[in-house]
Amino acid sequence: MISSDKEDFWCLSIFKIVILYFLIKSCIKANNYQNSTNKNINNNSLQINSSNYSDIDLIINYNGGPLEQKWEWVTNISIVYTWVDGADINYADIKSKYNGGNRLFNSRDRSANELCYSLRSLKKYLPWHKGTIFIVTDNQVPDWLNINNNSQIKIISHDDILPDHIKPTFDSSTLECFFDRIPNVSEVFIYLNDDFFFNNYIHPALFFNSINFSPNFFRTHQYIFNINKIKRIIELNYIHDIYEGMIYYTNKIIKQYFDPNFIYYHIAHGAYLCYRDLFEYFRQFFKKELRVVFAHRFRSPYKPITLYLYQTLIYYTGKYYFSLYGKNSNYQSSYNRTISNYDSNIIPRNITDIFLKFSFVNDDSLSNYNRFNYFFNNKLILIYNINDKYLKKRALYEFTEFMIIRYPENCSFEKEEFVNLEKEYLYKLKYINKTLNFSHRYNNSKYYKKLFFNKKNRKYMKEYLEKRNGISLYQNQRNISKREIEEINFLFNYNGEELEPEWKWIENISIVYIIKEYKNIILDELKYSLRSIDKYLPWFKGTIFIIIEDKSFCSSLKQNNEHLVFIHPIDIISKKFRPSYNREIIELFLDKIPDITERFIYLNKYHYFERMTHPRLFFNNDFFPKYNLGTAFEEKPKKIKNSNSISFFETYELIQNIFGKNYVNYYRYLIEGPIPLYRDLFKPVRKLYLQDIISKKAASNGNFNILPVYLVMTYNIYGTDQIYYPEYVAGFGKIRNSPLPKLNKNRNITYYGFDITSKAILEKTNKNIIFKTNIYKTIKEIIENKTIFLSLKIKKRPNVFESKLLNYFFRNLYKKKSCYEI
Repeated sequence: MISSDKEDFWCLSIFKIVILYFLIKSCIKANNYQNSTNKNINNNSLQINSSNYSDIDLIINYNGGPLEQKWEWVTNISIVYTWVDGADINYADIKSKYNGGNRLFNSRDRSANELCYSLRSLKKYLPWHKGTIFIVTDNQVPDWLNINNNSQIKIISHDDILPDHIKPTFDSSTLECFFDRIPNVSEVFIYLNDDFFFNNYIHPALFFNSINFSPNFFRTHQYIFNINKIKRIIELNYIHDIYEGMIYYTNKIIKQYFDPNFIYYHIAHGAYLCYRDLFEYFRQFFKKELRVVFAHRFRSPYKPITLYLYQTLIYYTGKYYFSLYGKNSNYQSSYNRTISNYDSNIIPRNITDIFLKFSFVNDDSLSNYNRFNYFFNNKLILIYNINDKYLKKRALYEFTEFMIIRYPENCSFEKEEFVNLEKEYLYKLKYINKTLNFSHRYNNSKYYKKLFFNKKNRKYMKEYLEKRNGISLYQNQRNISKREIEEINFLFNYNGEELEPEWKWIENISIVYIIKEYKNIILDELKYSLRSIDKYLPWFKGTIFIIIEDKSFCSSLKQNNEHLVFIHPIDIISKKFRPSYNREIIELFLDKIPDITERFIYLNKYHYFERMTHPRLFFNNDFFPKYNLGTAFEEKPKKIKNSNSISFFETYELIQNIFGKNYVNYYRYLIEGPIPLYRDLFKPVRKLYLQDIISKKAASNGNFNILPVYLVMTYNIYGTDQIYYPEYVAGFGKIRNSPLPKLNKNRNITYYGFDITSKAILEKTNKNIIFKTNIYKTIKEIIENKTIFLSLKIKKRPNVFESKLLNYFFRNLYKKKSCYEI
């Protein structure tokens, strides 16, 4: 009779032998397959070093004990995470500047506290790790993280590693190119996403070859290219499919540089190994290809997968082309290095599938259960990834339940209040599932099944998340960011004091008016607009340019004032557009005004200032112009409120044609208000759009249904606000084949950034009133208005009494004559 202990021993031994047999068999098969498909080293095909396979026994038998002496060096290796909380209002505020004002967040941005559980799994299953854990964030710190109590975890801001004008970025591909700039990061480090989790004890042989310690790059299945499918993906730009477009461009670059017969195998979702000192070499090697990555701030199907390019460059240059530090290389490390051989190993699918698993959470509870249960019971899966593809709250509850049961051991870096709250609800889960033996959850799936499908658990998880977040699920009670609060307070606390030294340049800025239909005036709007400037812009000492065909209609203004210059349209408009002098054609040539400043402010005659106005109403702290844009429409609206819809849609058609529909993928109209502009962007805009404008004009029987100022603004927004301009203009449409812009040689501005006034600030600072019917209601609105700027459009011609009342009101509103009046 065999004792129960011996029986367990023999069962465990037989199990190990069986597992080893199948692992070795699959490894031999992988090696034979790789050799059969890559026979000739001259073809630069990815060879598999057979020594990789000797580490499998080491990997699967590691139970968390001390490492062998030769692995001591790896204990101090750095680990780098990227993390973002897209629901944070301050983050959403910054992001909204670049995505049409949209502050909603999708599952890719939503934080379900994955990072917390990933760190728990790391601490449990990499017990040998003593190095620094860097969390790269966009000026965010997880609310549950106690960084003051843990020296091992360091928060690294995007500002610390990204060059100027590449930040902000909302694409991890860009971040991944600058990890070498993390202060004190180790020569070789591990890169993890926040949704990667360790499932069992990890021996460093999973990451490195045990003979020469070269890193392992894991690959999965081969990608079969379907050009028609890829074209559809690129056109639709759907967030969960654009990866396939990125694969297409990545493969294209690799074939161009390394191997025309390259076979693309997917990169595995797992721990990524990086050489710190090769990032600069990588950035220089692919300098041209990386422009599209850095210039566009979001994921795009037109971008290559930077991590894949980085790994491929290391593999090929390390094995076939040249020694990176040999006589053929001009690269010099900026660090003191100890690594002399920058080698790597490509691990094929046969091995990858044993240890790494890609997965996701969706709105199907049964499929979620199957995934979670699989990880509970399959301990050969050492690292798994759980991506977010859900919309329903229930999926989040299911994921959270799985995480707190799978990784219940909290760590020292977690704040006590969050730990205690979790323990409270973990106890509730145990209590309502009395039949569940938590100590056996790893080897008996029926217990987890009882837990998962207990409906009471969803209620507890909802309560838990609401308490954890301190707010209702998916709701953010604060709808205004710290930046917006500061700006509103600053603007309304300005009382006409002398400007700060950094703002002195704006005192001589130009202001431009275009005056049309000055005959039969109802209200001398220009006169009162100038009075509002004189009264509420005390710092302004620049020139006001008035573009008008007959300046005799400005008889109340001084004709010889050195700060008031009258311009006839013929003096600035190109001969191709004469003799037509409508407003839109004039706007196309505002940069032709003699001596106009590099930045200038464009106003309409019915624009008024109603209180002391700081220059920050027009420009942000970086002196970028602030554009007042309304709600963004993801689909083309039938009509734009208070706007010329025909001109707006025809203008947008041009913009999308030039920059690409999935680059300019929303419609956003311009709200009445001051328009700060860059002088030197008008010329490249004219050159870029000239033929299209002429064609549109001819097709519409001479009517000019284009908005030139809008073309200039969007050229700034989509094309110039990136580090490579003017040598490279961002966009994915016709712009790619257009001649490069030629800017004014005498310019002092080197970077053409922009800003957009947020809705919260706009509502506080900007008021648009349209007089249509009731003069009393209009005047009441003006009196009650508390904003800084007022626009009053007169749509209906008032009768004699209404006209007198309106004039009387404005004479009292702006009593003192301006310095521009006779």
